[in-house]
Amino acid sequence: MDLTTLISPEEATDRLRHYEAQRTEERTAEDDAIRAGYRAAARGLPVISLPEAIHAGGYFTDSGLPKIAIARANTEMCWLRSDTRRDECRWEYCDEQSPRARADVGRHRVVVRTPGPGPGSYNRPWWVRTIVPSIPPEHRPRQSRLWRFHVLWEVEQWTLVAPVDPALLRHIRGDLWAVVATWDLTPLEQAVLTARAGGR
Repeated sequence: MDLTTLISPEEATDRLRHYEAQRTEERTAEDDAIRAGYRAAARGLPVISLPEAIHAGGYFTDSGLPKIAIARANTEMCWLRSDTRRDECRWEYCDEQSPRARADVGRHRVVVRTPGPGPGSYNRPWWVRTIVPSIPPEHRPRQSRLWRFHVLWEVEQWTLVAPVDPALLRHIRGDLWAVVATWDLTPLEQAVLTARAGGR
């Protein structure tokens, strides 16, 4: 999975100085989001735009569903609901079917909007699901903090089959996310996850 970063650590460090020097009473919500993004990048974390990452990952030609999924790190299953409009697709990634959530990035879901209806959008299922990859011990946050993180991965198919190359993310603000770690699942890890979910 290729994740295009938005800014280098050096450039972020330089630009962050200007936002840190700004008076608190003059800061807007956008200023705060930009400053938070620069801060993460200056610490050496790759910063990505989630809609761009999902759109760049592509779509399955038979269903039009995205090949990239995201879910909260403390859940085992990812449900995807789609809603196609004339100029955008709205992807609702949830840890349960029909969650009661309002925020785009909430405790039980992440809503991502990508441009255009996408290929095969007329044939898209309403609800599909797949397995959320496990996080290896060397990258896993403490259990008490795990809910603050998300896992992003390339979906093999929207079935109960484990993926290969996940990334651990931390939400910054809006569409901005910091990549905390990346890893590959071994065939053994994939087999255990697939069996846990009752997949083939």
